[in-house]
Amino acid sequence: MNKGRIEQIAPPATLYDRPATKFVASFIGTMNLLQSRFIGRDGDRLRFAAGGLSLEATSETGDTPGEGTERTIGVRPEDLLATTDAAAGTAPARVNSIVFHGRTLRLHAELGQGLPVVIDAPRQAEGFQFSVGDVAHISLRRGANCPMLPS
Repeated sequence: MNKGRIEQIAPPATLYDRPATKFVASFIGTMNLLQSRFIGRDGDRLRFAAGGLSLEATSETGDTPGEGTERTIGVRPEDLLATTDAAAGTAPARVNSIVFHGRTLRLHAELGQGLPVVIDAPRQAEGFQFSVGDVAHISLRRGANCPMLPS
């Protein structure tokens, strides 16, 4: 519920994986809400770009935006991969802070155009590969479920 209004009724896994609104997306767990530009379709997957990051999303309504249209795409921190080396399909993000989360470290970073993004990266036993100020090269995990959320 949001201000006394029902936003979505569903089991917890559905609320987490397929939120109906931005409020629900940010209510259960952490979700990056990225203003993204629609760039095309690949079968049932919608392709978007946000701050240099390539994204694939799904639409619960079957809606296909017009090319260049802006939409909010929800991306969970665990669905982003961070590497030290630039490669095809990665986008540079400056690391602003690192927070210990047990088996993972949460990177708070900034993509191009100052777009904030949160990434959960596995913690390596012998230390972590990123420090504050470093540039991480991030990409979307293959098979990630990124919902296209209503404006």
